[in-house]
Amino acid sequence: MNLRRCFTADFETTTDENDCRVWAYATCNIDDPTDFRYGNSIEDFIKFCADSKLNYKIWFHNLKFDGSYVISHLLLSGYTWIKDKKEKRDKTFTTLITDMGQFYSITIYFKVTGHHTNKVEIFDSLKVFPNFSVERVAEAFKLPISKLELDYNEYREVGHTLNSKEIAYIRNDVEIMARALKEMFSRGLTKMTIASDAISDFKEHHIKDFRRKFPELSKDIDKDVRESYKGGFTYANEKWLEKEIGKGIVLDVNSLYPSCQHSPYVLPYGWPKFFEGEYQHDDIYPLYVQCFTCKFKLKEDKIPSIQLKHNLSFRPNEYLKDSGDKSVTLYLTKPDFELFKEQYEIYNLHFKGGWKFKGATGLFDSYIDYWTEQKIKAGKEGNAPQRAIAKLQLNSLYGKLGSGSKGRQKTPFIDHTGRVRFITEPEEERQTVYVPAASFITAYGRCKTIRTSQIIRDFTLKKYGEDRYFYSDTDSIHANLSSEDLDELKDIIKIDDYKLGYWAKEAEFTRAIYIRQKCYIEEINGKLHATIAGMPKYLSPLITFENFKRGFTTEGLTLKEMLDLASKNGATEEELKKLHPKLTYKYVKGGVILADTDFTIK
Repeated sequence: MNLRRCFTADFETTTDENDCRVWAYATCNIDDPTDFRYGNSIEDFIKFCADSKLNYKIWFHNLKFDGSYVISHLLLSGYTWIKDKKEKRDKTFTTLITDMGQFYSITIYFKVTGHHTNKVEIFDSLKVFPNFSVERVAEAFKLPISKLELDYNEYREVGHTLNSKEIAYIRNDVEIMARALKEMFSRGLTKMTIASDAISDFKEHHIKDFRRKFPELSKDIDKDVRESYKGGFTYANEKWLEKEIGKGIVLDVNSLYPSCQHSPYVLPYGWPKFFEGEYQHDDIYPLYVQCFTCKFKLKEDKIPSIQLKHNLSFRPNEYLKDSGDKSVTLYLTKPDFELFKEQYEIYNLHFKGGWKFKGATGLFDSYIDYWTEQKIKAGKEGNAPQRAIAKLQLNSLYGKLGSGSKGRQKTPFIDHTGRVRFITEPEEERQTVYVPAASFITAYGRCKTIRTSQIIRDFTLKKYGEDRYFYSDTDSIHANLSSEDLDELKDIIKIDDYKLGYWAKEAEFTRAIYIRQKCYIEEINGKLHATIAGMPKYLSPLITFENFKRGFTTEGLTLKEMLDLASKNGATEEELKKLHPKLTYKYVKGGVILADTDFTIK
């Protein structure tokens, strides 16, 4: 990749829905961060993109926001959206936007001649650094610059001349991302997403004949096996729900999913074979996905492990105590099925066949070992960029293996009010990678967390006559265990601060409240830590042990009232600076604004 052609970019925009426009843009060259440019209109930005024979590649951080302004400008300026680059001509553009509203790319064709196409390709660096804000990127990579502050609501007229503070703010934003992307690109990690980088690195350096090991399966096989593919185990012990409880600890697995890709875990490979009825032991095909119907009921004191999705009788995120009056259909991997038998009484069991696989250890060892070694080495050397990249690579491969077989895209258009709208296109077939491996990796991860949670429940019931297990979330367990307890459990639960796949004591808390999955608070070192799905981190200062309950809402609160409440709760000056209402996307003429909205704990 020619980094001289590569830039990061950022827009600063007005917040008035009746005057929605770009009042500042900036670009920073990824190869040379001193090559910084800025202007005060989207027209100037588009001129920058078009005025080159180099055909720039540009990355915005969160293309969904900035890209909406680009699309609006193009459609209002006589450009035509095209479905495929084969249709390219002067003043056309393509987009890659999923039906879930994820923006991946925009390609603008300015001039198309027989021998040359003048174009710009625009990408989203948030897909390279998923869940990373610009501020967090600067921290993770320990860059010499950090994100600054700016009053977004201040009025800037058309043609506003940027002052030194505004220039410094936008410069830091684009330079932070340019420096981080250069670290990625200089290591050959140049794909559109971190998951694509991970699979590309795996294919190139860590496995021979990838498609012989992991063939592209037929649609029918992929569909059946995909039924067994599920996410992490997240569960709140109902005994402790919505009660303030005392002290406890948090145990975290060191790299849960990477450890489940590593020996001694046996993972599927190759073409599976279909089997009728119940799976029978097969030395050549030791792994399986079993389809069956049954009724079930949770055994006494057992932690539930089954969710039923695509079934209107059950909530998709609920772990079930029983299946109700009717038999249900399940597709379970071997590890999930074995755990199911441990946790539940099973009735009316009828096996419907399934797919069996060859299995092997070590398929991903080279990849996991390499990036684990890079992470450890970088940590010892204080090489923050390399450590951050190694962590991203370790955690991104398994998800790519499970890439979906179908998808929809969205087509942008301008409605009668001048706003950008989207039409969802018909479903398209996509190339899959190898969902059996992804399904078994996540199954092993769930089983590890559930079995360890069960061990803690059984141990505390026996020792104290009380269940002291509180909560689990994917790779963490929250429970009331003392140092003495951990010492007694060390032969059953592998505990080490650094070893791959071992449990590490991440934190101690003095009190906590768990309302539901992904909705809890804990007091750690005298500071309240809130994990509440749907609530931005900057609203955390509003939460206390007294008001943390279902029904808490910001509805009707002015910003001053929010600041007063946060101040009363002991918020720091830094937290007060960042506090503002929750924001939501609102498409308006000219682009999109982040409009105030309410947050409520439900």
